[in-house]
Amino acid sequence: MTGKVLIADDDVRVNELLQDIFTMEGYQVSTAYNGREVLEQLAADNMIDLLILDIMMPELDGWDILPYVKEHFGVKVLMLTALDDAVSEIRCFQEGADDYVAKPFHRAVLAQRAKRLVQEKRAHVIQDYRCGELLLRQSTHTVLIAGEECKLTSKEYQLLLLFLENSNVVLSRETILTRVWGVEYGGGERTLDTHIKMLRRSLKEYGQKIRTVRGVGYCFDGEVTSL
Repeated sequence: MTGKVLIADDDVRVNELLQDIFTMEGYQVSTAYNGREVLEQLAADNMIDLLILDIMMPELDGWDILPYVKEHFGVKVLMLTALDDAVSEIRCFQEGADDYVAKPFHRAVLAQRAKRLVQEKRAHVIQDYRCGELLLRQSTHTVLIAGEECKLTSKEYQLLLLFLENSNVVLSRETILTRVWGVEYGGGERTLDTHIKMLRRSLKEYGQKIRTVRGVGYCFDGEVTSL
């Protein structure tokens, strides 16, 4: 599991234990020992996915910084605290925490909850994709070829995005129809084939990268990088 985790706990032993756990789970890990360090690190690194936040810390505790963190940084927050009571748990959620785990904790449970939050965070990351001189910008909903805008219909754009997100993966017609037209779509596969034909024409030389897999579906052949 990839992702970046910031661990904030002033107890050195607990902090080191958490570092070991999340490093072994495959995360990039950074640490803080008080609330001020948390804010400094979040301001310096906007790629942090998850903040593991203790409540009782010096120089601004968890209560002090939680509302500010949720308002100013796009990061998930998991409260990890020795305050094992209903009032504290309710307050955490009222202040904007995404999850709450009381100490002492079970390692596997903590890891699973963290994984869920990181997946949720990353599911909402808007990425751009490039294949050679073909560039898809999700932020502006545009497609460029060698710097020139390529006019696509809404369905053509959705198809291209799906292909670039799954480059070199064979996608069945059923999968494509479900992802682009929706699970309740009742039309035939000919609609998909027609849109693929139109997309190939719109993409000019890059249209050749959309390969028909006979009896299965389609595959975008090419080296695609996310930006």
